[in-house]
Amino acid sequence: MRPKELLHKYWHWLGLTLFAMLIALAALIAPNRISLLELEREAFAAENQIREKLLEDPQLVTHALTVPGGATQLTELFNDAGFGQRLLRYELYDSKGDLVFTRGLANLRLNRPAIAASINPNRNGATIGLYAGDGTNGPSHFARLHVPINLGSDVHGSLEIYLDQSKQAGVLTSYFGVIALVILALVGAGITIPLALAWTRGRAQRRAREEVLYLQSHDSLTGLANRAKFTERVGQALERIQDDDMHMAVITVNIDRFKELNETLEHQGGDRVLHDIGTRIQHVARDRDIVARLGGDEFAIALTDVAALSDVMAFVHRLGSALTRPFHVNNREVVLTTSLGIALAPADGDTADVLVRHSAIALSRAKLDGGQRMCFYEESMDKAVQQRHTIEQDLRHALRRGEFDVVYQPQYDLKTETPCGSEALIRWHHPQHGIVAPGHFISVAEETGLIVPIGEWVLRQACSDATQWPEHLTVAVNLSPAQFHDGDIAETVADILHETGLAANRLELEITESLLINDTEEVLAKLNRLRELGVRIAMDDFGTGYSSLSYLARFPFSKIKIDQQFVRNMTRDPAMRAIVKTIIALGESLRVTITAEGVETQEQADMLRRLGCPQVQGFLYGRPEKATVHADKTMSDAVSMSQLPKRPSAA
Repeated sequence: MRPKELLHKYWHWLGLTLFAMLIALAALIAPNRISLLELEREAFAAENQIREKLLEDPQLVTHALTVPGGATQLTELFNDAGFGQRLLRYELYDSKGDLVFTRGLANLRLNRPAIAASINPNRNGATIGLYAGDGTNGPSHFARLHVPINLGSDVHGSLEIYLDQSKQAGVLTSYFGVIALVILALVGAGITIPLALAWTRGRAQRRAREEVLYLQSHDSLTGLANRAKFTERVGQALERIQDDDMHMAVITVNIDRFKELNETLEHQGGDRVLHDIGTRIQHVARDRDIVARLGGDEFAIALTDVAALSDVMAFVHRLGSALTRPFHVNNREVVLTTSLGIALAPADGDTADVLVRHSAIALSRAKLDGGQRMCFYEESMDKAVQQRHTIEQDLRHALRRGEFDVVYQPQYDLKTETPCGSEALIRWHHPQHGIVAPGHFISVAEETGLIVPIGEWVLRQACSDATQWPEHLTVAVNLSPAQFHDGDIAETVADILHETGLAANRLELEITESLLINDTEEVLAKLNRLRELGVRIAMDDFGTGYSSLSYLARFPFSKIKIDQQFVRNMTRDPAMRAIVKTIIALGESLRVTITAEGVETQEQADMLRRLGCPQVQGFLYGRPEKATVHADKTMSDAVSMSQLPKRPSAA
């Protein structure tokens, strides 16, 4: 920085320093000057006092000037004046200036110049001189008083008196020295304190700036690099490996079902798990590797200087061993699984952004495959992600454009061989791709939250269509967990029933066990409010969860639907058949209606009839149809029930 710039930036501190230096200089010089003035004043006072004593006894002075040896009596005069102890020497001179008498010390150093000299303004001709002695064999300070004697026309002369001022000078030096020290201390404090405060404030500001810069590039929870810093460092590492002809692997790590785990942990237990995971990853990684937390429960590792794929696999093995060890949180032992996505450089990308994105795509594939696995990036994955993104964008406009439709699959009573209701199913008529299967867009709608408005539209449309059916037929509508967590589902259902005019007992809402895994008490409270409306509640896909029986004990469902995988395999697998039989028996004991899904063959229908299953649903009894066709068929069935064949044929 140039001097001019420094002066412009720190001019106030420079001014303060110069001012303090002036004060310090004054504090050092002023006491000496003031001490001389005090010694001078004291010398003049002594001279006046001695002169007054001389004037009180003019005969003594005359005797001293005219009679040889008469000057010895002057000693008594000095004693009477109070200067006997301080009298070093005195000399008496006649009118011609000749020395008449002298007494006292003979070794006073008068060859050095006086440190101060002055004329007494009150006495004509009286002068003083202040001298500094050597302080060893003589006084450190003494005064030379020149007192003119003029007692008449005949008596003239002068008296030279040397008074010791060592004691007075010592007192003054000590006194003004203390004052100087106090002034210097105050000046020093006046400079030091602001400087200290400024330095402290500057250090705090520097630390704050450093902390801001640190937080801008690091994760506050784990202390690892954040996404921006990770991308920057990966970019730098890529430049190095290109020069060294080496490879790099970017690994994205995600905790399986972390949201569910986080909801079960208390007192910030989830944060503790994330912190410990970051620590374990750092311990497994090498010093030259790059570790980051990208956000949420997602971490990333960049393995630099990779020579072979075996190096990546060895690291993944070490990482898996480290992360599968139990975590201890709030006196609990937590075991978790992870999914990994891996992108290799330069094969899968030669820039940091591309590598991070490709590793995230591979991770998404690992999660879609069920989690707890590792996937390497493939080009086809990118196409799938782009297709999924396209579906998401189109899905956001589909409801507004009226591209959805509701179809209905009938449910039959096995005893009477007559329809007892229908399940509402959504279909998407894409303007470019035609009919899009629910399996391709429902999961996207769930992830984006679009399932809430779509589900509400299906519910309203199904209730409206069901009002055109015979009154003994029910309509079943699937509810998403998101619809329970977003808003008041009971209020929404009540408004739709009131709007469409459908009787509450004709509406059946189907839920899956995944809804009950988390926030069970809140969900059960909402289910009870729905039952209070008169709506029926059915558990869909029964048997595929983990604790179905506990849910049945806590909430009285109106219906249990047997998952189609059990129905499909029960004719050839005794174990599956035993499960179906058990569920039917469970429904009878709980007085809950049982519906078997996925009935496609007559053999399956006959076996279900023998096992006592009351209701069935599947292609054997009808495929999903539009509302107008379905309404016509249900009306026809209601008019000519007696003419229906005992065994419905596949449609």
